Amino acid sequence: MAKQIHPSAFVEEGATLSDGVSVWHLAHVRKGATLGPSVSVGKDVYIDAGVNIGEGTRIQNSVNIYQGVEIGRFCFVGPAVVFTNDQHPRVGRKSWQVTKTLLEDGCSLGAGCIIRCGVTIGSFSLIGAGAVVTKDIPPFCLVTGLPAELTHRVCACGDTTLPLIAWLDELVRPCCQQNLLKPVLDLAMKKIEDMKKKITK
Repeated sequence: MAKQIHPSAFVEEGATLSDGVSVWHLAHVRKGATLGPSVSVGKDVYIDAGVNIGEGTRIQNSVNIYQGVEIGRFCFVGPAVVFTNDQHPRVGRKSWQVTKTLLEDGCSLGAGCIIRCGVTIGSFSLIGAGAVVTKDIPPFCLVTGLPAELTHRVCACGDTTLPLIAWLDELVRPCCQQNLLKPVLDLAMKKIEDMKKKITK
């Protein structure tokens, strides 16, 4: 599948774009960034050097993704989501260290949420719009608020909320079978099997 790059977008030489990537109006992709198959990059998005974005992920309008942020497969990053990469920002510092942030496969970040650097957003978790995430989010969980707090488990497709004590076997439901494309459904089921194995060790 061919790449689609809008004439107003700026993709620097040395960026790696896989088949099916779309880069829309006024986006900027730095050299050293890697975009997996079928990634969609919305209007006014900035992707910094060294950022890796996994297959099928969608980055909505007006998102800045800085060095140190790694995004897995089939993730959704909503409009105006804010990432950071410096725990101690200060003009005039002689040096600083990038603090990494990880978005695991299948997670979704609602519009306008803020992700403090150094956290891991678990697989198929769901971050509510406007939430401020200051700590790691477990897989298949819903968080909302300032700061973001766990409220429920959430199924693989995001349609059904469940108690936080819900069994792992409850996380793929009939709605997920109906709503999710097979590669995403298969990925969710594999993640759940991996979680079960960790519990039994």
